[in-house]
Amino acid sequence: MTDWTKAVVAFPDPAEIADHAIAFARMMFAHTAFEREVGALQDVITKQPGFGERRANQWGTRERPARMVGLIEAHRGKDFPHNDAIVKLLTDAIGPCEQRHFLAHGTWWALNRRTAGMIVRGNARFAGPETPPEQREFSVSDIQAVADKLADIDAELYKLRRSIERA
Repeated sequence: MTDWTKAVVAFPDPAEIADHAIAFARMMFAHTAFEREVGALQDVITKQPGFGERRANQWGTRERPARMVGLIEAHRGKDFPHNDAIVKLLTDAIGPCEQRHFLAHGTWWALNRRTAGMIVRGNARFAGPETPPEQREFSVSDIQAVADKLADIDAELYKLRRSIERA
């Protein structure tokens, strides 16, 4: 048995991954708050309560900044003062949202006891059948960093939305 196979455990004791699970739950709640704030911002931009809750208006992470520009231009005009700040925040959210997606939809494959990192394997082979799905390792602090970034972006979107509401 190699060092690697001794360090990597497919079925760790739940106590070994409790901190990962707590960080994961915290990240999921932060993502939910972020998504709710995006929907509330859409409601304020369109002046239509519930607009952001409609499935058709819940855009993918990568397309969201451009789609929000179109929404702003359609409802608030091209000279809307908060446009650039909104686009920047939604662009900044792409990385954390994609990490959250990978953690939520990937397979929690094994625990690397040496690094205390959870090895997560993607569910799809993007490079062809000969290439295995992507695999990443996440420490508790990595997962917490995703939660913190989403919470920070959520807070900034909230400030922008409140500013728009007051105008």
